Amino acid sequence: MEFKQLKRRIANFDDKAFTRHVYGISNEFGLVAIVYADHEQDALDAAVDNNALESELMSPEDYKEYRENGWDDSYILAGNASEPFWAENLSIRQIR
Repeated sequence: MEFKQLKRRIANFDDKAFTRHVYGISNEFGLVAIVYADHEQDALDAAVDNNALESELMSPEDYKEYRENGWDDSYILAGNASEPFWAENLSIRQIR
């Protein structure tokens, strides 16, 4: 991946000076977002709030079915709005 492509995946560049770490968030197809944050939950929330994880957003019907059946390990609630996102194929790794 070229630098220009990587730069487009940075979700919150303005937070660079205020955080300690850099995280990479990937799905089954590869890198989805690069996020500046102090810990993993902040990284996920920042990625969601900056629309970097839209491809992982669950439909309301799926969320209702999974919640009713107790399949809580398949999704996460993230972002300021605590929206449900698929978590089965998401991975997060501290880069720096």
